[in-house]
Amino acid sequence: MSSTVNKLHQAVGIPRAVIPVLGALAVGTVALAYPEILYWGFENVDILLESRLFVKAISADLLLQPVGAKIMATSLCQASGLVGGYYAPALFIGAATGMAYGKFISFAVAQADPTIRFLILEGASPQAYGLVGMAATLAGVCQVPLTAVLLLFELTQDYPIVLPLLAAVGLSSWITSGQTRRYVKEAEKLYEGNTLMAQQLETVSSDASCLSSGHVLSGKELFVNNLCEVEGFLCIEDSSIEMEVLKKIFVSDAMITRYVTVLMNTSLTEAVTLMLAEKQSCAMIVDDENILIGLLTLANFEQFSKIAKGKNRRLKELLVSELCAVDGEKC
Repeated sequence: MSSTVNKLHQAVGIPRAVIPVLGALAVGTVALAYPEILYWGFENVDILLESRLFVKAISADLLLQPVGAKIMATSLCQASGLVGGYYAPALFIGAATGMAYGKFISFAVAQADPTIRFLILEGASPQAYGLVGMAATLAGVCQVPLTAVLLLFELTQDYPIVLPLLAAVGLSSWITSGQTRRYVKEAEKLYEGNTLMAQQLETVSSDASCLSSGHVLSGKELFVNNLCEVEGFLCIEDSSIEMEVLKKIFVSDAMITRYVTVLMNTSLTEAVTLMLAEKQSCAMIVDDENILIGLLTLANFEQFSKIAKGKNRRLKELLVSELCAVDGEKC
């Protein structure tokens, strides 16, 4: 659903600010046919799990209809950026699906041979299946198997339900953990690829890294754009909105007013320590009258350290002025 919303935004050009409104409209339209999908606290789950006459009369296929509608509505909410979560939807989806499965099992047992039914099979109530389904769905969606087991056992205090509960929760967690691991591996590859790209771009633009971070930002933008593919509402891609924001920002608002200054006779070790302490990628080289002479970047250190190792010089003995005079160049 997130991918569909992003493609719709890019193809049609719908502004990001309008997507949550369209998502709410779509969910409201679905709720006209299936009002059970709306969040009523946990009243709708309680109604399913109570042994009421009208609940017993609901068929399995009728229970599965709001399940499909709830999955679609939850996906729409997440993709369009509406406020919501997975906990309450997981409970409702699990309870309704478990109830439907329990009714199907009860029907299958009722159709079996009476002798076999008496000797082997005894179907539990649909509500019991609803409870187990609720815990299994919660464990699979939120990856909290132990929490789901303990939560349900505390609610029911029913020892016979523990074994089927552990089986269902374990199977659900095992199935969804493979998908979760795949997402984690893809995210790690994405992060490593973009980190490498950013480092390469930073190396290319090292001489101007303190004056302009455009190349470094382009690497970050790649990562942000990929994040947008996962959660579309995390970024603003609308160029018109971006331009409006930029028009309201002055240089004085964006500029860095906290920076590191070093003298030509400052040791390189002290300069690096100051830059790391202030989390700055460069330092301003000034004279005794605090007039700017040049810029000292981390790339300069990296380049100079290779030369210093070749000459068997220790960084503690080196000064900023020596770094600036490498190969006849100036900082």
